[in-house]
Amino acid sequence: MRMTRYLAGCGLAALLAACGGGGGGAAGGGLPLASGAVQPEAKVAVAAATTKTLDSADARSGTYRVYAANGTQQTLSVDFDAGSYTMTDNLGAAESGTFSEDFTEPGTYVFASSRVAAVVNTARFRVAANAIVGAFPFQTAYSSPATYAVQPFAAARDFVTTASQLDGTYNRFAATRSPGGPDSQMLAMRISGSGTLLEFCFDSVIYKIDLCPAASKRTYTVAAGADDAWVATNTANANETASFRMARIGGQNVYLSAGLSTTPAVQYLRIALPDSSNWPATRGVGASTEGSWGSNAIDTANSVRTATSLDGTYGSLTLPVSGTFPSQPDGIRLLNANGTRKYYAMQNGLLSVVVGTRNPNTQGYIQINLIDTGTAPDARNGRYKVYAGNGSRQTLALNMDSLRYEMTDDTGATASGSFTADSTEAGSFVFDSSRITSPVNTARFRLATDTVVGAFPFAVAQVTPASYAVRPFVASRALVKAQADLDGVYNRLGINLTATAADSSITQIQVANGGTALYLCNDNVIYRIDNCPAASVRTYTVSAGPTADTWHIVNVANPSDNGNFGIARIGGDNVYLSAGIVPSTPTTSVFRIGLPERTNWPTIVARGGATNGSWGSTAIDATSYARTQALPDGTTATLNATLGSMGAIGPLNLRAATFSGPAYHFASQSSKLFAMVGSRNPATAGALEIGLID
Repeated sequence: MRMTRYLAGCGLAALLAACGGGGGGAAGGGLPLASGAVQPEAKVAVAAATTKTLDSADARSGTYRVYAANGTQQTLSVDFDAGSYTMTDNLGAAESGTFSEDFTEPGTYVFASSRVAAVVNTARFRVAANAIVGAFPFQTAYSSPATYAVQPFAAARDFVTTASQLDGTYNRFAATRSPGGPDSQMLAMRISGSGTLLEFCFDSVIYKIDLCPAASKRTYTVAAGADDAWVATNTANANETASFRMARIGGQNVYLSAGLSTTPAVQYLRIALPDSSNWPATRGVGASTEGSWGSNAIDTANSVRTATSLDGTYGSLTLPVSGTFPSQPDGIRLLNANGTRKYYAMQNGLLSVVVGTRNPNTQGYIQINLIDTGTAPDARNGRYKVYAGNGSRQTLALNMDSLRYEMTDDTGATASGSFTADSTEAGSFVFDSSRITSPVNTARFRLATDTVVGAFPFAVAQVTPASYAVRPFVASRALVKAQADLDGVYNRLGINLTATAADSSITQIQVANGGTALYLCNDNVIYRIDNCPAASVRTYTVSAGPTADTWHIVNVANPSDNGNFGIARIGGDNVYLSAGIVPSTPTTSVFRIGLPERTNWPTIVARGGATNGSWGSTAIDATSYARTQALPDGTTATLNATLGSMGAIGPLNLRAATFSGPAYHFASQSSKLFAMVGSRNPATAGALEIGLID
């Protein structure tokens, strides 16, 4: 079945070629045309014995040859005993620093580098026998003055030195950088004749090497070069040469080449894996040229990339995997055949590689992963953005496999420790913390998809010197980044905290006009936003906030009234979250949670914490509230209230909770969250409860 190159009018059978084909010439990432020239490989200092390690007890330590996505060859020296590294580029310039293991992802190590200025450091690496796969802040190709970007690399220190061991049929992917922009390439190649003959198929269709049209096939002789390299010379043009190495990774040959072509100017990374019809389900971990770090789980049906981006956002992308066609190599699969962003994938026993098709929105993309052959880690591991009931934003890192956590505040101060499953409440986990000095530890958490809800011993708001008390929090790693997706009507409950007092805030807000405007009903009566008197409606502009997943609001009538918020996706709902110090009143810290307006009020059970330090379970039905809780002092209590609607003019998804005496509260719920705040009466002002619904 013959397939054509361009997307317009293509059927499924044409998609393999339509998304990139082989691509001829250096601009497509291939070996230069007859008129081209390749600069000699830069000499880099590598120990003569490529598998030699440093004088260290850790066998992984040593020096590796690096093939980087910016189109350079470099060397990486790592010392696992000292936790230090040196990356030396093709010009001899070195960047040194330390590295440490990411406890949320054991086996992944984070490079500390002054070149990384992003919100999240995605410069990381993983190790196999005599190989390292990762990402590093390399110089951006052709940048002057130099700029740096986190880009993937493959590194090895065990190379084929016997010509006959080169033989095999391979699939080669390439990512190129040039002054004119990035490009991609996908082709089949073969080395035969006991390592003396190299054939490439340069065609707009990705053919098996045996089916390559004669006019598209190029043939090169192969001879040994210096430092374990091999030199290929075009049999039709002796001036056209190229250098490569054949690494041994995971017991298989891996073709590696990187460098600079001068005519035309292009820097390239090329990686080839043996062609094979075997396509197992694998999970690789690695980096992409977009700067992300994460995992890629691929099988015959789907490719699922779950990753953290440079801006700190976390997400998953599922792309369908197509089968093979008779003319194409067995070891290449097309991803997202019917979508606008298409990719090709290949894998062997230890590496998986994804490259973008030769179309403007994907060309030049490459993702290199080291396949994890062990037990897959708990999918809940990772980092979550915390909105805390003490009026602060923090970051919670969890490892559900090792039962460890880190809570990092906005100054960078970290509280870390272990946690254990609560034997009395399935699905709850207990934080162990030196900050807990009370008879009973009520610091706990529960999880939903991309969400953590719990209570933690945070610093008491606005108090110096610091003291700690258990306060509720909501944490998410699924925050909205698209402004148009902010729209909605929210019942916003909040508390205002000073060093000596607390107050409550109960109102309905609306985000509208594609996320560009926010309307708030500021009235002593709790109105629905569409019933709010005109004089009580405050209007705010909404614009991008200080991070990719926060949004900035400014009162159009009073610019000093401003702040930031985020919208988390929890249980399929938008949830409004905000916490921090009030810019115009720095002695006040606030927390806000807004649950979406809706008509239904189902019967639920929610479990969570409250600002009185308690942890408990809350049962809600149409007319009643019942909470059973344990407090830090060791006492327990059961609280009961009746629930009533807010009347014809009030919010639909808000209930007035009437306890005995003056203890009025206001409650709302979403598909996964329950929240309740005390009225502004002195007896209840500043009281807050947040629970995760079973």
